[in-house]
Amino acid sequence: MGSDDSESDAESVVSSVASGISKASSTSSTTYLTGHKPGPWYRCSFRRIVLILLPLLSLLGGYGTWSLAASNGTFETLVGLLGQDDPKFPGTEDSLLMRYTGITALDRQLTILVAFFAPVVDIKNPGMNLFSIWGLGQFGAVWTLMVMESMRAGNKGKAVSFIGLVGLIMQNITLTITAPLWLFAHLLTSPVSKPFPGTHANSVLLVSPLDLKILPISVTLSYLIPSILMALPSPAYFTPETHQYLIALWQAFPLLTIVIHRILFSITNRVSSYFFPTDPHTRPPTPQGTSYLHNAKHVYRFVLALCIITHLPILLLTLFPASLLPSFSPLDPLASSPLLTLLAQTPSSVLIPTFPSTTQKASSLAEGVQTFLQWDIYVASTAFILWAILLYRNATTEKAIVDPNTSLPRYRELLAGEKRGEWGEEREWRKLGFKVVCWGLLAGPVGVVGRLLWERDSIVRLKIKQGL
Repeated sequence: MGSDDSESDAESVVSSVASGISKASSTSSTTYLTGHKPGPWYRCSFRRIVLILLPLLSLLGGYGTWSLAASNGTFETLVGLLGQDDPKFPGTEDSLLMRYTGITALDRQLTILVAFFAPVVDIKNPGMNLFSIWGLGQFGAVWTLMVMESMRAGNKGKAVSFIGLVGLIMQNITLTITAPLWLFAHLLTSPVSKPFPGTHANSVLLVSPLDLKILPISVTLSYLIPSILMALPSPAYFTPETHQYLIALWQAFPLLTIVIHRILFSITNRVSSYFFPTDPHTRPPTPQGTSYLHNAKHVYRFVLALCIITHLPILLLTLFPASLLPSFSPLDPLASSPLLTLLAQTPSSVLIPTFPSTTQKASSLAEGVQTFLQWDIYVASTAFILWAILLYRNATTEKAIVDPNTSLPRYRELLAGEKRGEWGEEREWRKLGFKVVCWGLLAGPVGVVGRLLWERDSIVRLKIKQGL
């Protein structure tokens, strides 16, 4: 149910509570509750708009990644590299590993992925390095939110709950194609994506407290640490062979996340049950809603911290005025200082992708890979922002019978159940747009998603407290 549809339906419920159940004008005609006014046929709810846009974004992402890489020479370079008698790891004179597991098809796929990600970890590409740090935070944060979403009570047994399989597909055909389709399935099948009262939160929104407590640890062990290890240059830290094994290992981080999380969950559950047994007769259990919100905030803080730490410094570095940099002679050792090299980068060399034209050729494998990853993250992030706005709007625009004098001031206007009118609707969209822009500047696009979902949960918490 879209935000506009839910508003009109909820107005009907409020009106019927005040005046009684309305009677049908005739048995053959459509029955409406008192006060219901069907909207014009041409008005499209925001939910319907998002459902239309998500498949289109998946197609756009496929064009910006696969089609563009096929036309600008990126894939041609990789195929030519693998076809050599003695292929080299890109950017080095070290041999490219061709065998990892002994399974021919899997080894070839891993070899392609390792060669593709070689420029990402090459310290000779400062623009690519900065974007990789930025992408590390955004990608890790969105993966954390996806895993958390798959664990919700309302999603159990549904397609969106098989997040390990979704993650492996994502690693092979890109986030930008997979994520919009996953979000599309979420909106069609998950009760979490529809407006629901706080009294139904236990069967829809909640996640096991232990799952929430260990999720940041699971993501750190399965994603962040492998990402850092594969970024360390060889041979300074590892042999070239070990370095390539680490890049190959990183490709399996979705599976690692699920395996590590289940192991940690099992161990923690058994240890806590042994050392801290609970007796329901001596201590009443904590309400599920309260426990969920207490633990969920730590996951959201982890997501926002990961986004801010990797987004804000990169943004400030690229915005540093080049005119303030000191000038050195080419022979001066300071001229090649890594810090000066990073400060010399601009938004266009780090964050802004090239226009997706099929006639433009990539000057190097590094440029082609960077363009591929930029479109991958940007289009997928757009899909996630639309999805998060819809979930946020579902919570904030659902009408409820409350006492505005007792509701929290922050959400009083949103929950008062008053008819906002066109001006009020426009004002709410402006406030939401301002919030999206501010958090986008502070934490990047995925930071916006994390913040909106956190606020959605806060509103649901208020509804639980008020028994709505």
